[in-house]
Amino acid sequence: MSTTPIEWIAADWGTTNLRCWAMSATDAVLDRAQSDQGMSAITSGNGDFETALLELIKPWLQSGKRIPVSACGMVGAKQGWIEAPYALAPCAPTTERVTAPTQSQDIEVFIHAGVKQLAPSDVMRGEETQIAGLLAKSPHFSGLVCLPGTHTKWAAVSNGHLQFFNTYLTGELFTLLAEQSVLRLTLAKDGWNEPAFLEAVKAAIESPESLLSTCFSLRAEALLNHLDGIEARSRLSGYLIGQELSNVLKEVKSTEPITLIGSESLVEIYRVALNSLGISSETIPNETAILAGLATGRD
Repeated sequence: MSTTPIEWIAADWGTTNLRCWAMSATDAVLDRAQSDQGMSAITSGNGDFETALLELIKPWLQSGKRIPVSACGMVGAKQGWIEAPYALAPCAPTTERVTAPTQSQDIEVFIHAGVKQLAPSDVMRGEETQIAGLLAKSPHFSGLVCLPGTHTKWAAVSNGHLQFFNTYLTGELFTLLAEQSVLRLTLAKDGWNEPAFLEAVKAAIESPESLLSTCFSLRAEALLNHLDGIEARSRLSGYLIGQELSNVLKEVKSTEPITLIGSESLVEIYRVALNSLGISSETIPNETAILAGLATGRD
């Protein structure tokens, strides 16, 4: 780890994982740490959140110095450390924070608010911080942002504000179908076949109303024609993402590239799908967006 003094700690605390970064006074990353102590793994109240955080960042703490921790994500949910109320869209993202209760004198924890939308009803926690990071890097940005994940977000951003957003259960539905439905008998556990994926994206765009029957046809094709498990997995992903894109893109009028923010693997899948449809995209690494957003929230 760098010998540069740690001035603050950034934390992205989701449902399944906790990721932390030791930051310098100039917002440079000095060290990284990650654990599986996401919100779903902590069930006994506020003290367990503090314990999980301290266990991960203990090497960074300095005697006699109270280090601020800036956190975003599901840690601010009703079931999290402390509820951080939602800001109402349209709004400037991640402008409000709440202070979490702590016993330790080594840390002071601030949790960023999420964003809610009343019609259609929708919420986000964590993605607003990524959008804030985008705006910190590009203050005059205007366009459509896609944040792939378990619950993929599509957000319209302009004039420094998050104007409107929609959430799609695409990632969660893929996991449920792949691991708990009859398709678990057909799909490989991993692997990738890009041509099969793109063929499925095209089919879903052309006939989005056929999603349910098309998904089951993977099982039938495996039984009757020995469909390869990797191809089946790739096609299921393509059908679901294609269904999502068919709904999103019919509303898109802009010719500007779509901005993708998220994990490298998921962003690449969406980039490939969009490119096959003749739609350009630009990518921002997940870490870059989160850290820029959390740094902005400290100002």
